[in-house]
Parts: sequence; C-alpha cells; structure tokens
Amino acid sequence: MTVLIITHVFANESNLSFEQIRNLPIMQSLGHKIFFDTNLSNPPGQACSSCHDPKTAFSDPILDLPVSRGVVEGKTGTINTPIVMYTAFIPAFHFNPEEGLFIGGQFLDGRESSLEAQAKKPFLNPDEMNNPDKASVIEKIRNASYVDEFKLVFGQDALDDVDKAYDYVAAALASFERSAILNPFTSKYDFYLAGVVKLSEQEERGLQLFEAENKGNCAACHPSRPVDGKPPLFTDFTYDNLGVPSNQKILKIKGAEFVDIGLGKTVKDNPNAEAGADNGKFKVSSLRNIAKTAPYMHNGVFTSLKEVVDFYNTRDTDGKWAKPEIAATMNTEELGDLGLSDQEVDDIVVFLRTLSDGYELGEHAMIEQEDAVKLPYVRVEGRDVASKIYSVRMERITADKDFPQYHVTQLEELSLADNSYPNDIPYYSLDTGILEIPAIKKDHENGNQSTYVAQFKQIIPNGNLVFDLTYVKPWQ
Repeated sequence: MTVLIITHVFANESNLSFEQIRNLPIMQSLGHKIFFDTNLSNPPGQACSSCHDPKTAFSDPILDLPVSRGVVEGKTGTINTPIVMYTAFIPAFHFNPEEGLFIGGQFLDGRESSLEAQAKKPFLNPDEMNNPDKASVIEKIRNASYVDEFKLVFGQDALDDVDKAYDYVAAALASFERSAILNPFTSKYDFYLAGVVKLSEQEERGLQLFEAENKGNCAACHPSRPVDGKPPLFTDFTYDNLGVPSNQKILKIKGAEFVDIGLGKTVKDNPNAEAGADNGKFKVSSLRNIAKTAPYMHNGVFTSLKEVVDFYNTRDTDGKWAKPEIAATMNTEELGDLGLSDQEVDDIVVFLRTLSDGYELGEHAMIEQEDAVKLPYVRVEGRDVASKIYSVRMERITADKDFPQYHVTQLEELSLADNSYPNDIPYYSLDTGILEIPAIKKDHENGNQSTYVAQFKQIIPNGNLVFDLTYVKPWQ
C-alpha cells in the first residue's frame, strides 16, 4: 500500500461508532457535538477535533509538523498538542509539600487547573480557533444545529448571559472528555491485567524492563500497576525536564531563539517555586495510546517510540544527541545512561504498543498479500440502522498502485451474541459509504510487521461493493 495522503485534514467523528455516540448521556452528547463542530472557529473550518482526532487517539494527526496549525493560514501553536484521552483523571494543579513537587493541571505546563478551564482557551487563542471574544463563540452556538439540545441541558435562558453561556460550553466539553469514549481502558495490557489475555514473550520482557529499577525504571514516573483496583494511568502527573534537544522545525517557525520554559512560566509567581528551578519542565504524559500519538516529547522532536527509548537510554553516552533545550534543570539521575541493549530497547517499545486502546480479542485486519485485504470484523451501521458485524474479504481489481480499487469478494454476517467485539474495529457507514480501518497489519518477508490506518470510499453509495483506497498512513 502506498501512503497517499500525509496532509492536514480536519478531523471528524467518523472514527466513533454511532453506537458509542447514541449511548452518550445528553450532556456528554452535547459536548460531543461541540467538540466536532468546525463552525466555532474564525473563520469556520476548525474544531477541537481538528487537533484531537479520534483516528490518532485524540491527538494531532499531522506527522510532518510538531505543532498544530491554527485556522488562520500561517498560525501555529508552540508545543506538541497533547492527547485528550484520560485527561479527565489529571488532578487539579497543586504543590505537594511532602515531595516538594508541583503535580497535576491541564496542558503540558499545568497552566489550567480543570478540564473546564482548559476547554475555554482554544476558542480565543489567535494561534488556534481565533475567535475575538466569548460573545462571538456564543453567537455561533445560538446558530448551531444543536442549540435546542443546549437549552434542554442548561435551560431556555442558557444563552442570554455570555459569560454563563461560555461556562456552559466548557462544562459540556469537559463532560464529553469524561465519557467512556475518551476513557475506554481497552488496551491489551488492560485485558492482561484482567487475566483475559497473555502477553507475548517479548511484551513480557518489555514489561519487566519497564518496571525494573535497575534497568528501564520507566514505572518510576509512569506507574504500570493498578491502585485501589483502578487501572494504571501510566503517569504520576509530576513535571520533569528530560533534556530533549530543540526541534528545528519549531525554531524555523517561531525564531531561532524561541524556547518554551514550560512549568517555569506557570509557577514564576508561585511562593513554592524557586526562581528558574522549574524552567524546561513539562508534565509527565500518560503512555496510554502512545504508539498512536507521534511525534513525541513536548516539542515533537522525536518521530518514533524507538527513538524516544533510545534517547532515554543513551542521552549522556552517545554524541548523536544535540544539546538539551534547557540544560540547567535537566534530570540527570533517572535517565541518560540506562545501559539497555538494542534488544532491550526493542522489547520496551513492543510493550508500549500493548497500551493502545481498541485491542481486538480475535483476529486482526490484515493485508494478506498485495492484492487482498482480510477484515475479520467490520461494524456496519447507519444513523437509523442497528449495528451489525460482518467478516469481509476485499481484492484489488485495478493495477494502479497509487489509487487502487478493491471489490468485496466475501461478506458474512457474524453473530452479535459475543460481546467481545470492541468498538474500535473497522467500520462501514451506510450513510457516507466510507469504510474506516483503524489498524490494518501487514507481515513482511523479514519477519517484521507494519500497521496502517486506512480509509476506503465506496465508488457508488449503496451500489456495487467496489471501493477506492482514499487514505492510508503508517501507525506505529
């Protein structure tokens, strides 16, 4: 398969099943509509989901730029957009006097304390959605298709007072971000902790290295075991300066002297902070879905998980790494010279891939050969049609390698009695004629395996089952 599109495409809700959306309580449903509404920017065209795309675990889908593009041409953010999934569990920003550490808060620098406070910022940021004021956002809500639902949730006079209405918008978005859609806990590792599946030998080795205090010691900041019966979030919500180098792509946009000091900016007037001691520190991110959210680090300087683990391993011993962005506050005790072998680095990376949500308890979607695609499970649904699960096989019918067409040669309905089918499987919309494949695997002759995100479009909606391959990109 050829990578056809690696350009900025505004995200949409197609990666979410109608069943998921239908099951949302009314306030979360309203938040979902606001999250995906591209009319709430100035000019129209950008939604929350544009930089938090469900196809890439609600992170930015752009691979060739470490910061997100704003709705205004030429405008960008200054930092690698963080994942939205599991942010509902981040505690309010606070100082822990026993540990002498700042903990929690939204954004990578902790500048907002709650989901509601965070949700208000992108609408008014000139580098993001670019609205001049709250009133312009609320006016767009008044003209939205879901305005009646907004009033049903918050009252018939909910839009009369701009400040109150803006609070309601933030509350609805935060409610959606607390939904099961963004907090599913459906990774292979979750099933492993529940005793449903076993890890492979390499995954098991990776877990041991991840937790070993004398090896990777990753779990020191990314706890990997349940606490009080609750699944691990793979972050302790503290802040750290890992000593990563500057990203030249950001400097090219923002200027050669640009540097984001992170937590240092947030706590510069905090009585618990020592001047300059927190410069260059950013919140320890959750590792859940980390394989889907490249590029990595606060400035997106690394493009692969292996590069990240290699950096942790050899930052202080291998001259290939550029100097740290901010050296004075760099963590020199817990990383930089881990002594991991190449095999051990690979083992940790393989384990990290078990943290991706949507693990299938059965077979995976596979590219069996260059001309055939096997989809053991496909969810077929429409807005007024109950979901059904099918097994599908597709074969290529054109020789064009860049724009191939595929024909469905096998279609078998499967029983829904087995509830082990996850939501995040290939799905076909009867309304749009689009077949989305969140993860399709291909085995190579050298024994390696690649995974892709792919999209097919039915040539004639509700006609013959012939599809164009319209989108495909690597998924780590």
